[in-house]
Amino acid sequence: MIATEEMLFEWDAWEIRALALGVAEELAELGKKVMRDAYMQRWPEAVLSDCGWDDDGFGMLALARAKPAEARRDWERLYAHHHRRPACPVETGQHRSNKAMVRATAPMLVRPRKQEEGRL
Repeated sequence: MIATEEMLFEWDAWEIRALALGVAEELAELGKKVMRDAYMQRWPEAVLSDCGWDDDGFGMLALARAKPAEARRDWERLYAHHHRRPACPVETGQHRSNKAMVRATAPMLVRPRKQEEGRL
């Protein structure tokens, strides 16, 4: 499949623009991940501007070009704080029989009878 501009997401276009302007490849990839996951995982509104959503990523691009170490530090912090990892691992080779089983006793469903006053 050939990638065309019509098929690109905003974060893909941002990464292409960043690479064209001389941002290091791994920093551009990190910026793309931050931008993508902020949208896909619905990060809080308060951080979306730091993730490029208020200005089409121009602020992120300017920071990456002017202060790459600061950009990396900020984006790694954002990613570490807001990124939600999947609840269960996505592994195709994992079978149900390999998982640990926890056995718990069933709660007592029958209440003990109260003793009548005449009987003891």
